[in-house]
Amino acid sequence: MASDSRLTINNTETVGTQTTVTVGVSQTDTNYKTFLGKGRIGISTFGAAMIQGVPISGYIESFLNENIADDTDIDAVPQLLIQYFQGTPAVPDAGFHVAGYKKVANQMQQKIWRCFAANQAIHEIVPAVQQIGALWNGEEDVLTRVLNQQIHISNGTGGYNLMPNYDVPFHTFTLQDMIDFAVYAIRATSDTMRFQLRAKTVGGPIDVLLIKPTEATWISRKVLTKRDD
Repeated sequence: MASDSRLTINNTETVGTQTTVTVGVSQTDTNYKTFLGKGRIGISTFGAAMIQGVPISGYIESFLNENIADDTDIDAVPQLLIQYFQGTPAVPDAGFHVAGYKKVANQMQQKIWRCFAANQAIHEIVPAVQQIGALWNGEEDVLTRVLNQQIHISNGTGGYNLMPNYDVPFHTFTLQDMIDFAVYAIRATSDTMRFQLRAKTVGGPIDVLLIKPTEATWISRKVLTKRDD
């Protein structure tokens, strides 16, 4: 699981009868979007990052502290998460990835969900679909263009030809390959946004969490520090 660190807000300013909305004002590059709970349960958030002016990261940390124990059944976590955000001061238009492992018979089974607070939707991705690859949300367009096999270009005669595509062999990836790809995906999105006429909503340090059947490890994570200015 990986995420960037940028927190952006929309700023509204009213002068007389004219209201100006500035979209995607960068507030900080030290925001947390990926979290590790007890029982090696990981949660990442995307979409709305504030609840009535308060960063959603604090709410997620409170949820993990108040609702997740070492013996919490991971199958229950998505519903618990959605229920928790129904009780916040304003239900955010935010989504979450929930990931971890559950012991089924004598095997550790991978579990991944994507869920949304506003419409209370929960989608089990693994093992229901048994996908091998990458799952991403938030600013989706850059990575979608990289991995999409159905992009067509004009052939100059009024028709369109399928653009050449080269598969990413996720099934052959080592753990290091997975880590490198996760970092690449976020960095490519951030670097592409830099040159586009759009809100710069992705940026800052990249946090990477590795969850295995028997352990969870922070490959990289921001730490609090004192700056000598």
